[in-house]
Amino acid sequence: MNDPRHIATSIVGAVDWQSEVSGFCRCPGEALHTQPTGKKDCRVSVDGAPTIHCFHASCAAAVAASNLRLRQALAVGSWEIALPGGKVLRSGDVLQASGEVLPRAAIQAQARAEGHDAGEAVTLATVKMLAERFKPEMFERFRWPFAQIIADSPLQVHQRDAEDQFRTWLKLWPAHCHVWIGDVFSSGKEEHRTHFRPVADWYQIGPVMGNFTCGSSFKPGSFQRSNANCNGTRFLVIESDTLTKDEVGAVFAYLQRRMHYQLHCIIDTAGKSLHAWFDAPRNKVLENRLKAGLTAFGCDPKMFTYSQPVRVPGAWRDGKMQRLIWVLADGHQ
Repeated sequence: MNDPRHIATSIVGAVDWQSEVSGFCRCPGEALHTQPTGKKDCRVSVDGAPTIHCFHASCAAAVAASNLRLRQALAVGSWEIALPGGKVLRSGDVLQASGEVLPRAAIQAQARAEGHDAGEAVTLATVKMLAERFKPEMFERFRWPFAQIIADSPLQVHQRDAEDQFRTWLKLWPAHCHVWIGDVFSSGKEEHRTHFRPVADWYQIGPVMGNFTCGSSFKPGSFQRSNANCNGTRFLVIESDTLTKDEVGAVFAYLQRRMHYQLHCIIDTAGKSLHAWFDAPRNKVLENRLKAGLTAFGCDPKMFTYSQPVRVPGAWRDGKMQRLIWVLADGHQ
């Protein structure tokens, strides 16, 4: 029976195994790196959907080719690894951070019972597992503390007044969009129709209708904030209730610099957290995989609901202004 670790080393070379199934290795595309290479920048894992992951983006094609080779090699036959405590990990199983084995058959059976694709369910479990494993390196390599986020903003807005903050944020939206602004319960009744307005109307009204908005725009005539009323124009808003403002910046930087998601703005909520507004993923498969990784990083999964209320800049919260601290300069004055 093949040892998957031997097959991995035949493809990536020597591996500094950190566990029975995962370790640091030399990136297959290291010669393509445009930034200095660290010893912990590339990791190979053989459980779940076997994966080579590198923090550099310039090597993506070479890493993808090696990933294909790795998965094809490990798809031939079956294997198992004896774990401490008498547990056994078999082909396609996922070794969780707790040390428990998540069997591939169990993942696939649950997916089928819920009407989901069984193969994609294994991939999602792998994404979550990989995110948990390289989280320490991600926080170290992509460190972006609060003060540095403000200093790095292409447009310096954090000291602007409430009206200016609000109108600067409005420029992120296409002019035709209908945006909801209100308090959490400003939805569901005919009287709440005034909280759903075109961007041009909000320019005139200002940030006086409530502390919250959504990352999605809504169909004209809406009076209920629901996924069914979203019209397709949306952002992915990311926050964490467990990470500090200095820590969550690493997640934002990773998505922007490594995953190449367009970052539009970051809002200080006048509380414990920051809200980062990104372009939404291009399709549902990418969206689900991204959400799996972000949840493992410590981000709040409630924020992935299209109609979830999020903080709007220029409004006041307990005497403090919710404010933009980072925003794209393109198209702004």
